[in-house]
Amino acid sequence: MERETILIVDDDEMVRLLLRRCLSSWNVVEAVDGMDGLEKATAVKPALLVVDWMMPRMTGEELCRQVRTTRGLEHVPIVMLTAKSEVEDRAASYQSGADHFIAKPFDPEELVAIVARALQRSVPLSYAFPLMRALGDRVEVGDLPSVGEAVSLLGEFQQHMLPQEPVRMGAFSAGGNLAPSVLASGDFFDFIPWPDDRCGLIIGDVSGRGLAAAYFMVMVRTALRVLARESLPLTTYADTLNDILVRETPLDWFVTLVYAVADPARRELEYVNAGHCPLIVVPRTGPWQLYRSNGPGMGFFADHHFESDRITLEQDDIVVFVTDGIVDAPRSESLQERYEWITAVTRRHAGAPPHHIARMLVEGARTDAEGGHKDDLTALVAKFE
Repeated sequence: MERETILIVDDDEMVRLLLRRCLSSWNVVEAVDGMDGLEKATAVKPALLVVDWMMPRMTGEELCRQVRTTRGLEHVPIVMLTAKSEVEDRAASYQSGADHFIAKPFDPEELVAIVARALQRSVPLSYAFPLMRALGDRVEVGDLPSVGEAVSLLGEFQQHMLPQEPVRMGAFSAGGNLAPSVLASGDFFDFIPWPDDRCGLIIGDVSGRGLAAAYFMVMVRTALRVLARESLPLTTYADTLNDILVRETPLDWFVTLVYAVADPARRELEYVNAGHCPLIVVPRTGPWQLYRSNGPGMGFFADHHFESDRITLEQDDIVVFVTDGIVDAPRSESLQERYEWITAVTRRHAGAPPHHIARMLVEGARTDAEGGHKDDLTALVAKFE
């Protein structure tokens, strides 16, 4: 793990040497006075400052006030050192924005304990304050519980929107599984009934991450559900959704998705793949096949007309839909080997229901992901028995 950076600001070289030795467990940067300290704090964005009270060019009190008004440094912990111990100096130190006050000569163990505690307490805030800035000037620390609750409720709402049960229509069955990287997700999957005992299968991944992606995902999924009330050809659904996204969303918002319609009676799958990961058809025996995108992602080009393709399936064929979190999880630079991993997991559990295969793909990707589970993981599986 990368060590946190502490900035020492003191005009006494011997004091800086002692501080550096006391704080050797961290990455230490030094500044020789207040002006130098402000420049280096702005450049390196330290996790904590240790500041002397009396310095040339800019005092410790002035430096604290400057740091507290510098974007990106507003909430960095500051430990103030001084050779004086009068009560008024302590008060002025805290009023200027310091978090802790230590009188010289200081106890090295006390200093280390205070620094460690200050860094420990600052970790949650280092993640929270960028969110607060994004939400606006009226959001304060006291609002964080309600913000966290709102994010949690969004995640619960998204989970509720996902199909709660697998689908079965005669010899055809389908199921899916989704594991968000955080509380809310930019991935989704859905099953939509179609006329003549057909079933719409949808998997998608919206642009961006975090709250914006989560809200965008809800918008796209809602639009798909509303469009499903119309009796339209599959390509017209795709064209209409694309027009909505181009017209109603910012330029850098888009979605990649696969919209497939399964016809159990014909053992046929008609699909539009809008810039998404390929479909993978895994037969009982023989080579698996990829069916790549046949159009761009949605939200890029106005008046684009999407084409559809059809796949004729054999008995016991399994069709696997995934998002890029699944494809990127295996620890291999070879894209071929990654799809071979997906195929191997699918075949290992081929006798299980589709929702179980989807869960095994998600759990396997969560386990195999290099550096941890950093992206949403979604799989949808359809079987023709």
